[in-house]
Amino acid sequence: MPLPAKWAIPEDFATLFQYFWHRDFPIDQDVAVGARRIDWTIHIGIVVRSIADLLGLVTRFERGGRKDAILRSTDGDEIAIEWEWEGVEGGNELEKLKSHGAWPKGKELKYAVLITYMNSKKIDDGYNTAKGYWKDVNLPLLLILIESEKSKKFTTGRDFKNIRFHLVHKGKDTLLRTVPAVPWKIESSRWAE
Repeated sequence: MPLPAKWAIPEDFATLFQYFWHRDFPIDQDVAVGARRIDWTIHIGIVVRSIADLLGLVTRFERGGRKDAILRSTDGDEIAIEWEWEGVEGGNELEKLKSHGAWPKGKELKYAVLITYMNSKKIDDGYNTAKGYWKDVNLPLLLILIESEKSKKFTTGRDFKNIRFHLVHKGKDTLLRTVPAVPWKIESSRWAE
């Protein structure tokens, strides 16, 4: 049975991503500043799996160099997801999303998601690259840009600033929201400064 048209839409994914990103954030501002790249990869995997659970989907993680994750219903593949530590230009994630052949053969994805970390000075370039690359693709793309600046405060060498959520489809872009990337900048949260 196919998912209802308004179920598991990109806006739902963005809202849930924001919630789970902040909920189990792997560092804090003073004591536990030692998260490494692998910690961030695991964090994204946990976030993606948590989103799938609430959407009633199953998570299939990467095998054989394909997608980082596929969210699947009983009807087949629904959402393809890639994440990249080195920005939009850091790998071939957009190409992998664009060329994904959904299962079962002939099934169309609802949308694709690219989650990537971007240096503050290059975030607009990364956004423009993704938007330009995706302009002729008929599949909606939820672009999640995690903005950071170089810093020696954290062992990752990055001080996270904001997360920008864009929906790119048929040459058009909608900025869904921009939120602080670190939980202690979220007002009224348990982490608030």
